[in-house]
Amino acid sequence: MNSPNKKSTSKAFSEVTIRQNPDQTFSSTNVQKAIGTYLKLIQHFKVWSGTRLFLQLLLRRVDRLVIPNIRYPISLRKGTSDQQAFYQVFLYKEYEILFPENPKVIIDGGANVGLFTILMKNRFPTAKFVCIEPDVENFQQLQKNVKAYEDVYCENCGLWPMVTNLKVWDKFNIGKWAMVVEENMDDWNVKAISIDYLMKKYGIEVIDVLKLDIEASEKELFTTNYHNWLAKTKMIIIELHDTMKEGCARQFFETINKVYSSYELSIKGENIILVNKNFTQTKQAFERLSSVS
Repeated sequence: MNSPNKKSTSKAFSEVTIRQNPDQTFSSTNVQKAIGTYLKLIQHFKVWSGTRLFLQLLLRRVDRLVIPNIRYPISLRKGTSDQQAFYQVFLYKEYEILFPENPKVIIDGGANVGLFTILMKNRFPTAKFVCIEPDVENFQQLQKNVKAYEDVYCENCGLWPMVTNLKVWDKFNIGKWAMVVEENMDDWNVKAISIDYLMKKYGIEVIDVLKLDIEASEKELFTTNYHNWLAKTKMIIIELHDTMKEGCARQFFETINKVYSSYELSIKGENIILVNKNFTQTKQAFERLSSVS
């Protein structure tokens, strides 16, 4: 999730936490923001459910949020960016996307605490999900949130084009929804995992949806060792992070234009949505090249 937007979003999302600490006084601005949030909640979730959610968020009783049309309660952590992420997914509906077909396999790269996976698992209950999250605390919360769902698998690793050692840290001091991974052979705290490895481990032949919110690691991911998995990917939902690392968008589109002969592109919130229109031809072309080599 993009750093400048996250900073402004973080400020905006304090709207339901009217008092940040016991000494902070109520202000007309905070009250107006809280009212705005309440109205959005009842608009999306109706009066009873929206009011209940508003009070839970206001009082920071967020360990068990019951969301309409979501099978199991969602758990958020107090004092983290979980609440901002919740708003982004469930209130501002940044993943309310039209899919060309019902996906069978979804890879959630940068899963955070699992909100995207939960949303999509309830929309596509028979799909297989593989979630990758490098930060151990986020990963533990991810496991807690998805444990009731079948066919959802979690990996505490960082996505990278090759096996290596990574350091995961809050490089930009944005919070738990913007943890960055960088290659570091000396001061490392998490292993890297490649998409090719995931496909082999979980018996995946085709990736129907690849969601990527990996805080600038997309630049490395689309630089090398991408030919096999990218040719077998039908749809990509990605957030690009040029404000964190220059060249992310350029590298992404250069690689896409090398591999995909035709694609459809749209934008939803911070996400770029790309559909491989010639998936069958792309996959066959890669397989022919592989057989020759």
